Parts: sequence; structure tokens; C-alpha cells
Amino acid sequence: MNLSDGVGADLTIDAGGFEQTCLDAVWSCRRGGRMVQVGLPSNPPKIPMSRVAGREITIVGSHGFSSVEDSSGLSALDHILELVKKGKLHPSKLVDREVSLEEGVQELMNMNKTSPLGIVMITHFRDGINCKL
Repeated sequence: MNLSDGVGADLTIDAGGFEQTCLDAVWSCRRGGRMVQVGLPSNPPKIPMSRVAGREITIVGSHGFSSVEDSSGLSALDHILELVKKGKLHPSKLVDREVSLEEGVQELMNMNKTSPLGIVMITHFRDGINCKL
């Protein structure tokens, strides 16, 4: 709220899927704002519906990209990939760290306890197969 001078954000996104990240997203919305729930909570969060109703916040669920094409014949994902190709979007900046396939299993197990600030990406596989960002 400090970044918005106490007004709140026009749009908040909970990509973490934890109860606290969901609550933070709702509490950070401005009056008439929109909160998008992307992360999938393992336990149902206790959403402050009096805040949602009182501030007329719209909550929208999102699970991936729409495959619907626009008038140019491109989907939302096509547009995003084009921005990456042109160097205007840098998704690698979202990656907190790279791990092996085995470490990835442990990362998934820890998701109910903690959440990294960025994405944990599995890039190291068996038999020396590695992916580069």
C-alpha cells in the first residue's frame, strides 16, 4: 500500500497460491480493483469478503493462457512470446534459482512451508542433459 500512497493497486496477482499471498493480494487492491488468482492453494484461503464487497474488488481465476486468437490471428501466448523474442520481456529475471530434477522434487514438497521470491526452475536432468535459460 505504501507504493500506491495508500490507495491500493489497480491489479494484484497471487501466483504463489498460499493463504498469505492470497490475503495480501486482496488487501493490496484499490477500491474497484481486480485480484487475479493464479496460484493453486492447497488449503482454501479465508478471503475477507467484507473487504471484497465493501471495496468492490473483482476476483478472477486464471489457469494458463487463452488459446483464442485475436483479429491478427495470434493468441495471448503468441503475443507474449513475440515480446520475449524482441527482447522486450525478460522472463529469466523471474528465476530465483536453477535446480536438478532431484532437487525439484524437494522444492515441490517444501511449497506448503515456504515460497521463493522467484521461480525455481528445473534445468539439470539426469545423464548430463541441461537446459539453458
